[in-house]
Amino acid sequence: MKRKKVIVIVALIATLAIAATLLAACNDVYVWDGIGMGESQAKVVSNGGYYVEQGKYVYFINGYLGDVEVNNWGSAYKQSIMRAEKNSDGTINNDTAQVVVPLVISNQYTGGGFAVFGDWIYYASPNTESDTSGNPNTTYTDFMRTRTDGAVTQRIGNVNSRSCQYLFTPTRVLYTDPGSTSTLRYFDFTGMPSGESVDDGSGVKMGVLIENASGILWGYDAEWDPSAGTVVTDYIFYTQTVTGDDSYRHYNELCAVKYDGSDRKTLATYDSSVGVADYDKVFTYSLKDVCFVSDTEATLYYTKSIYENGSSKSQGLYMNTFSLSSEYSVQNEKRLAQTEPSSFYALGGDKGILATVGNNVYLVTADSVGYTDANLIIGTGSSVKVEKVIGDYVYYTASNALYRINLDVASGDSANVRAVIASGVKTDWLKLDFAGSRLVWFNTDDYGYLYYLDGLDLDTPTDGFEGKLLGKMTQEDLDAKAEEEEEE
Repeated sequence: MKRKKVIVIVALIATLAIAATLLAACNDVYVWDGIGMGESQAKVVSNGGYYVEQGKYVYFINGYLGDVEVNNWGSAYKQSIMRAEKNSDGTINNDTAQVVVPLVISNQYTGGGFAVFGDWIYYASPNTESDTSGNPNTTYTDFMRTRTDGAVTQRIGNVNSRSCQYLFTPTRVLYTDPGSTSTLRYFDFTGMPSGESVDDGSGVKMGVLIENASGILWGYDAEWDPSAGTVVTDYIFYTQTVTGDDSYRHYNELCAVKYDGSDRKTLATYDSSVGVADYDKVFTYSLKDVCFVSDTEATLYYTKSIYENGSSKSQGLYMNTFSLSSEYSVQNEKRLAQTEPSSFYALGGDKGILATVGNNVYLVTADSVGYTDANLIIGTGSSVKVEKVIGDYVYYTASNALYRINLDVASGDSANVRAVIASGVKTDWLKLDFAGSRLVWFNTDDYGYLYYLDGLDLDTPTDGFEGKLLGKMTQEDLDAKAEEEEEE
């Protein structure tokens, strides 16, 4: 089954206000030499990170620089978006790498990244334009799109935040209101002109998709097909606070809606609880994660609590199936654990989760009984984070290194643990990018540039894989590297 890239939004306290204004139009902005169109009808792999494949091309953020004070069009090289071609065997020809978006791509939202749909690359970039006093802006983010040949670029809109959560879709940019993450807003760009660069969001419509939300989940299709029609990743899942006459009751509603505002569904509400609990015990849901296991099916993970004797009491962690082919039913939910783990990696379907409790990781299904030695998967004694499951292999990071183990081998077998990348794996920005059996990561041991390796699903008898540079270094970093090597 295909896994989907998933992003989780939780309610945060924010003080920034939304900016509904756009900067003045200018017809000669965003001038860039075209490099030839991409493959707009091809499937897209791995949207929502720092590496995306579309047909014979790969698009990627060229290294990590961080936030910047100056971000002028045409001046960025490091942390710009580059494009390279694949060889006939699927490997990447790095000699073909060219800048297609000469802006720094950066945002503090760790679930961000960029996406490719059809002829366009969608991304978030820090706005550093000067105010009336000549001081560079330090709070605004521009939502942009550039045609895959680099010749046309358009500013869709901007917000007064460098950390608000956002999602790119084929027709809209969704983003949480910087002043309140209970409101999900959108820029609808279907009315924008397609053949000219614009700086003022010409043709864009703004609106509100969700209000009174207490938690939102969304994600990207791991392999987006432009001809697929409606797929389950088109839906946004959220919990909604009850208002009006029922606001005194201690429950909320579990809901879903397509990103374009259509097919709004209430999956679970007050009446849905009857038969699951006593009539006077209704549930408050808290969404935790979603796993898109196919084009038509997703697994929702959530905790439930009831209000009893003046206090809220947790009922545990649950999972349930959302399907395009059948009605959602609370009767089909399964409890995974009585107590919620500190974090978990969703496996989808009946496979359960990899739950982190303390410094240990456990395989938990509906048939499991707590967190015991019998279902212990990783027990290193230090903090670890599960990054990906490919086939029988679990990949996890610890202290900026990447390891893997085989789920079919006993957890106590030390020979089961292999160091894939011994050091230099950047884990404090966007999530590690896995495209099939290809890993792409920022290598902090080599000036933060992008590296990749293939064959993660292969059984390698020795520790360590040889990564390859993806992209082009700046002359400054090349000179510094040569100087270091000379000193050694």
